[in-house]
Formats: sequence, structure tokens, C-alpha cells
Amino acid sequence: MGGNIFKDYVSPISRQNIRPTLKKYIEHLGYVFPKKAHVFENFHPVGSVGKKPVSGDMDLAIDFKHFFDGVPYNVEELKQFRIPPDEWTALYKKIKSRARTSTDEMCKLKAFLKLLSYPVSSEGMIHVANKKTTHGNIFTMFPQYDHYGVTKYYVQIDWMIGNLPWLKFAYHSGESGQLKGIHRTQLLVAMLSNKGYTFLHLKGIKDKQTQEFVATTPEDAVELFNVLFGKFARDDLHNFLSIHYYLKQYSSKEEYKSIIKSYLQILKTSRAKMPMILQDFENENT
Repeated sequence: MGGNIFKDYVSPISRQNIRPTLKKYIEHLGYVFPKKAHVFENFHPVGSVGKKPVSGDMDLAIDFKHFFDGVPYNVEELKQFRIPPDEWTALYKKIKSRARTSTDEMCKLKAFLKLLSYPVSSEGMIHVANKKTTHGNIFTMFPQYDHYGVTKYYVQIDWMIGNLPWLKFAYHSGESGQLKGIHRTQLLVAMLSNKGYTFLHLKGIKDKQTQEFVATTPEDAVELFNVLFGKFARDDLHNFLSIHYYLKQYSSKEEYKSIIKSYLQILKTSRAKMPMILQDFENENT
């Protein structure tokens, strides 16, 4: 989901190498953080990982609640993550002072992940794009493994930290053929934007005017789509084709045209291929 941050160094990963690579990745994190090794056993592959013969990268979701046994960011557990508590406090205050739309919790988490990325990469096995770290993402590169051991190839492995049910919904990929999870999710983004809402992969759906979250669970999202577009079931949001069919059948021509024009622009910006089903629409509207 983080794009090809390590594009000059990583390769796609075959389905049969995902499990041994993930096993070694989690084992290595346990070596780096011996008192927090159990945390990383809660990684949940999302997106297209393992669903196709080859994946471009590996997206791993994890619920924030697994990181701390006590109060989040307490001194003892920060030290177990090899993070000096005073450095976390200073960085949190710095990030907060510059924040415009980020909540206090987002600033705390970004400071934590920024500092966590240094020990993650300290042993040299995992490379981290520290400058790309956000309030819910860490982007890493790791050697690929097969059933015989380490290979000469590397793969990008991205972390998504937040509420796991929402992350699984937001990063879901039920696509086939040339379509990817981005095709489904960005159509949701365009549909919501047309109605005055912002879809945030890590947090939920926010009202653009009030900046308040109106959906933070999959159930909330389905209900919001029911209100905005008509009767949706969760399965209707499974993949691009099912969402597109519903949108074309039940929205007005004007609304459909507006949403698809926005959608195609999003795909262009994301450098994602246009679904073939929209070829005629683009020809008619360019």
C-alpha cells in the first residue's frame, strides 16, 4: 500500500514464499525486541497478499492494542521497545506543535513509530524508510525466504497500525485478473468525496466540513453507504466490479459521471491502471 518505496531493490514475492518470509520477519523482530516478541505474532496479512500467484509487496495490519500491556507509551514498555521515554515525549510535543489536522493520539503514535523504526532497522536485516513513517505506517524491506532458506531477493513489507477490523475492511482486496485492491478502495474514496466525506485507510470516514469521524468500523461504513447511496450490503463492497455495478445501476447519470471522473483522476495520480470496464466512459468523456 505504500507504493514502491524500495523500487530499485525489491522484487515481487511468489505465493509459496510468503509464509517462510513472514515467519523469518516475525522471528527477527522478536530477536530485536525480546520482551515484546509476542506483539509481532499479531500481524495480519491484508490486501492481495497470498491471494494471487505473485504479490508486489506484503501488507501487514496489526491492532494497536497489542503493542502495550499497560497504559500506552508508559515508561517501562517504551524501554522494552528500545525507545528512550524522554525522546518519545520530546518528539511527540514537536509533532503536536506542527500538527494541523492530526489528533493528539495520532501525534503520539507517529512519535512512537518514528522512534520504533530505528531499533527495527538496527540489526541490518530490516531496512526502514524512516522519513516515510506516518501515524499508522512503517515501510520496510526484508530478504525473501523460500522453504530452503534466504534467497537473493528482497520484498517490501508495510505495516498498518490501528483498529484491526477497520484495517481489514479498508485494505481488503477481493479482486481478480489485472485488478488490485486499490481499484476497489479508490472507488470508495471517490464516492465518499462526492458526498462530502474523506475515506482514511487507517482511521475511518470523516466529514469534510466538521472534521469529525462518522464511521470507524466496517458496520458504520456500510450504514453510511446505505444512507448516501441506497441499500448496500457488506458483500456489495467486496470488490471494484460489485461496487461499480451498484453505483451504475442506482445512481443518477450526473452523479455517476462525476464520481467516475474523480475516480479516474485518482487512479492517474496513483499510477494505477484503469479498469477495462471504464474504457468506453473515458473515450466518451475526453
